[in-house]
Amino acid sequence: MILLRFTARNHGSIRDEISLDLSRPSLQRLTPSDGDWSEAAFPLAGIFGGNATGKSAILDAIIYTFSAIRSSATSWQASKTMYRNPHRLDPTSRDASSSYELDFVYEGRRHLYGFEVDAEGVKSEWLRDIPSSRWRTLLDRDRNSGRLMFHASMRSKIEVTRRELVLSRALLLEDSPLHPLAHELARCFDFVLVKDSHREARLKDIADSLAEGTITFSDLEVLLQVADIGVVKVDIEETNLSEHVRLALRRFIKAVSEDDATDTESISVDPDELDDEQLAQVARHLVFTHRGSTGECPRFSIQDESDGTIAWLAIAVPALEVLRRGGLLVVDEIDASLHPHLLEALLGVFDDELVNKKHAQLVFTSHESYILSPLSEVTLEAEQVWFTDKSYEGVTELTCLADFPRHPDANVAKRYLTGRYGGTPRLSPNSFAALVNAEGH
Repeated sequence: MILLRFTARNHGSIRDEISLDLSRPSLQRLTPSDGDWSEAAFPLAGIFGGNATGKSAILDAIIYTFSAIRSSATSWQASKTMYRNPHRLDPTSRDASSSYELDFVYEGRRHLYGFEVDAEGVKSEWLRDIPSSRWRTLLDRDRNSGRLMFHASMRSKIEVTRRELVLSRALLLEDSPLHPLAHELARCFDFVLVKDSHREARLKDIADSLAEGTITFSDLEVLLQVADIGVVKVDIEETNLSEHVRLALRRFIKAVSEDDATDTESISVDPDELDDEQLAQVARHLVFTHRGSTGECPRFSIQDESDGTIAWLAIAVPALEVLRRGGLLVVDEIDASLHPHLLEALLGVFDDELVNKKHAQLVFTSHESYILSPLSEVTLEAEQVWFTDKSYEGVTELTCLADFPRHPDANVAKRYLTGRYGGTPRLSPNSFAALVNAEGH
């Protein structure tokens, strides 16, 4: 998949429709003149802006879109209402529907997939492609009219509940004509958040991936060498869960089973059927050997490592995976705990077509103006740089650097920091000083 454009409305701080466009200016028509999509979209897009201006909201809307494809037909069905996050700062938006749309390339053909949801469920859903020179409708769903239509090429229909997407249901039906496309969208997307809990979960995933062989120890060691952190060897330490934890797990399963007893359709798990071998789960942890002055150095756990090491691994491993397979990676606050030159190295591999042969894409948010300056070795075109700002009403606004007058010799980083493009916080340091000096504090 190659993403050309993402559009969203009424999500988080996003009230009005915004579009993040990754297509190159050379794409003037619906399809490239030579039919080659490899140069149709940028591999990088950066979103810059002050705190609480909505940078993360845009990424969250992208994550929500792919999560709905992956999970609305499965885990989301447990909820009595539709999972969603509408704009909450005015009553109209709280009750209004939200919409999401992906404009992307799949197997050399342009597609447009989108859906609209409200508290009740899916209000509408659509899928179109361009087999030759014009759009063709493959799926058209509308709740108000009760319409659920498929193109004749689909051969069979898919039945769905009001709170699941057709594409999410198709993900479970391997014989469905829509299954390959749904599988590609679910497979090709990944995200990295700045939260400590997310990074910890990422490191656990890395440890499990090492045990399963999808990521090798050599991969990790090379990635750590890239960052010049001083780690020369990576291992896994496995620890069996204690008897206390296993007993707690038995009690938890028993409590859940008793709660489910009133639901005759639920399938309960009998804790007595779980033997000690099944409960003897293994906790895996990464351990690191550093370069030192003596021949034998002690191994360090991840808790002993710096925030920079943790941040680098949490970002670099998903980046390596998406570069190998192709797809889209979104990273929130990519500069957090990373040196600007290390950030530059990461962006550089996505920007290098000799390395990024699968046309992987990276969309990131950042406060770091260094990569916008002439000092950076990674040059972002004006169409790759986006700015968020927030209106007086608390609404996120998204603009592109290409929308501003061109200044070929201008220092973009300096102009950004001085507020020429918006996206900078409106600070009041005098208020802070007044608090410090206030009497009777």
